[in-house]
Amino acid sequence: MSLLDFVGSILHRERRRAYEMAVAAELPKLAPPKPSSEVMEEVRGRLAGPGALTFGRLPSGQIVRVKGDTSMKSALVIGAPGSGKTRFLLGLLIELISRALRDEVEIELVDPKTETYSLTCQILAALYLCGDFALREAIRRRVRVIDWSREAVSPVTPFDNTEGIVSNAYLAHLRTDATVQASPQTYTESLKQALFMLSWLLTEKGFPPNLRFVSKLYSDPAFRAKVIADVAEPDLRNYFAELERHMARPTADALLRRFQHDLSFPEVRLSIGIPPASLRNILPAGSPRITLGNYGSGMALPASVGKERAAHRVTDVLLRAPRRNPKRPGLLFLEEAPTLLAGGSELVEPLTTAARTLRSVGFGVVFCGQDVANALPGPMVRTLQLNTWWWAIFRSHEEADWIYPHLLVDEAGAALSEGDRQKEFRRLMVGLPSRKYFLHVKGEPALPMRAPTVNDPSDMAKRSEAELLEVFRREIASVSMVPAKTAADLIARFEADVVDRATIPPAPPKKAAPKGAAPVRGIADLLRMMGGSPGTGA
Repeated sequence: MSLLDFVGSILHRERRRAYEMAVAAELPKLAPPKPSSEVMEEVRGRLAGPGALTFGRLPSGQIVRVKGDTSMKSALVIGAPGSGKTRFLLGLLIELISRALRDEVEIELVDPKTETYSLTCQILAALYLCGDFALREAIRRRVRVIDWSREAVSPVTPFDNTEGIVSNAYLAHLRTDATVQASPQTYTESLKQALFMLSWLLTEKGFPPNLRFVSKLYSDPAFRAKVIADVAEPDLRNYFAELERHMARPTADALLRRFQHDLSFPEVRLSIGIPPASLRNILPAGSPRITLGNYGSGMALPASVGKERAAHRVTDVLLRAPRRNPKRPGLLFLEEAPTLLAGGSELVEPLTTAARTLRSVGFGVVFCGQDVANALPGPMVRTLQLNTWWWAIFRSHEEADWIYPHLLVDEAGAALSEGDRQKEFRRLMVGLPSRKYFLHVKGEPALPMRAPTVNDPSDMAKRSEAELLEVFRREIASVSMVPAKTAADLIARFEADVVDRATIPPAPPKKAAPKGAAPVRGIADLLRMMGGSPGTGA
């Protein structure tokens, strides 16, 4: 290197050093990191606001309340059995029930395992016993129950489409999909097609599922001709007019066997067998603010029956949600959500889409379950993560990795390597005591929490669990349920008129669709109605 090059390199280094020192002098000094306790208090302040729900306490003992704009959005609540997840949900439900009784919110519980449903019923019974006349009337008027027993059933009309939100064919498709996905029996393609066409016919006529009707429909051509005489859809009418050409006898026999199996349980037959036209005369008018659904199998029914009924109900809720009043926020609580989402049902994409898009109409879905990360396919889990606004993660293993990136690092944790810190947190989550959990709201660090204490309903009213459930059945559930004898009489009257005398009522008229709204004819229409797009899963 020449002397000239050497002097030039020194001058260049000096000029660069002078520039870096000048820039550094203009930059603000970095403040030292705040203690995690101070950050938690700041987060607590940001989460608070109008319509807040109580989520529990920080380690400092400070109560964390989350404003309604956040707490009423879609969420994930995950935890192992005994981790305190159910009691946490009850705490939210108790606050929401008090608001629903004042017409401020709407809530619905879909519970395939019965526990949360039973405890919520006991809470309402305790409130009823402790309340004055006005509170008791509010509870009776605003609570709807979906349940079944030997004594009484909640009427369900799977093929009533008088509201006209979806086309008859698409409603029949959704019902068929739910039945096939829930059934432990195998459905061939020809059997699925036969079930779909039957479901479509029942929807067109507004008829309930009835074994005597279906048996005569497939065996008596003259009766079948009277049934389809006023069916407007030419494809459907032609299919049943030439049934013997379209359906092999073994397929018809297999369909009848499945129909007979599904209706062999009296609770199911009585709940879904009442004609929709008859129900309009015996059920109270008005829309409930609190809907509690028990879809547990118990000891009398197979689990597939409860799963099918739950899928039908969730379908109905999603169809109505985009047209609801956005001024009254609503939450759908899905207990054991993986049981409904597993299996590839067509319900999955609308349900996960609803978690994101329906917040524009004030509606959220709270997905509850255990070991969600392993119970569902990876892409679906990712969709739920992206489309939910807050997470409450109790004792778990896989879901610890969801919370870890959002943790606040205290001084003790800062001394560990990244790998050791993550391993330590996984061990912590696996052994997390009951009622302790981590709350993560989008855009905020995760907070270590202790769920609110929820007293047993029996302590509130000084009554036993059995007494509270009896009060609930007698005073509250009876308003929206039908005695088993009444249901049996209405079904017998339908069979006498339609099956025995072949007096076929005309197809029911549909309500006019809202201005500018077309009936939903497929999943693409449904996703567009919800504000999503087909095939995205979000």
